[in-house]
Amino acid sequence: MAPQLVSRKSFEASNGHTYSYIHTAATTTSKPTLLFLHGFPSHIADWKYQIDHFTSLGYGTLACDLLGFGQSSKPKDPSSYRPKSMADEITRLLDALGLDKVIGIGHDIGSTLLSRFAAYHQDRFLAVIFLAVGPPKLGTPFNLDFINNMTKQAMGFELLGYINWLSTYDEKVQGILEKNTSSAMSLLFARDRQAWKEWFHPLNMMEQFVTQDKRVPIGEWYTEDLQRQHLEDFHKEGGYTGSTRWYRMWRDNLFAPDEKGFEQVTLTQPSLFVAPQGAELQEQMLREWAPQLTVEYVDSGHWVHLERASETNAAIERFLSTCNLGCAT
Repeated sequence: MAPQLVSRKSFEASNGHTYSYIHTAATTTSKPTLLFLHGFPSHIADWKYQIDHFTSLGYGTLACDLLGFGQSSKPKDPSSYRPKSMADEITRLLDALGLDKVIGIGHDIGSTLLSRFAAYHQDRFLAVIFLAVGPPKLGTPFNLDFINNMTKQAMGFELLGYINWLSTYDEKVQGILEKNTSSAMSLLFARDRQAWKEWFHPLNMMEQFVTQDKRVPIGEWYTEDLQRQHLEDFHKEGGYTGSTRWYRMWRDNLFAPDEKGFEQVTLTQPSLFVAPQGAELQEQMLREWAPQLTVEYVDSGHWVHLERASETNAAIERFLSTCNLGCAT
């Protein structure tokens, strides 16, 4: 069945940046609004199962294409993708919609953005929920070479080898991704999780895979309709602007000046981490600064909210029912 979402709207935040979003108001004052922040390379449609489920329960839902993705603006300056600036822009969207407090739900790079958002604007969040990625505390430098060397020794392959390619200052890289989008999609949403160990994580392997336009079977959980919508957003000029610029921002530590003075910040809100097996190190990093953390593991790959939609939704429901939010917006 094709994902049917409410009509998109557009919001101009600042610096000419426009965010494409969908919003459904809560049906009762007792239910807060859930703010969905997607990951790489994703967009609003990939929240289909969460939006449908929680809207049916009376929650408000708000999801936007993050800067550089989908139908939102696609600036080429990597500094535009600093979590602080994006958090400030989305805060203006919350203000425009009259949403004082929300529950944040982030996946992948959306988890990282959410963690910084909740640190900079703590009073705007009733709770925060991280899917698949447990971000480190603010003030943690990003050393790509160190992480890759360490994981190569421990695991036999570089964990973040794909970032070396995605973050290259080279329009050719973006062009390859936008030309061979079906190849990239097949790898990123691969049915067999081993494909990531062979082609995604190790240094130079994603570049080889996509450049040669290779394919692997896509997981049945990433339906034909989701695939079609993915290609509509990414198989075109500008489709991968946000992906390549986000990782360049992170690789160059352009976020670091914004995090000065926030190194000791803790997440005061109730927090949930829904993670695939093997994310214990990320759980540990998150626990260092999220004292009210609940963790649930699911038998899944990276895309927990797609691969195990029902289990992920159930975990979020349990968390919301027990974390004493007061259900006030």
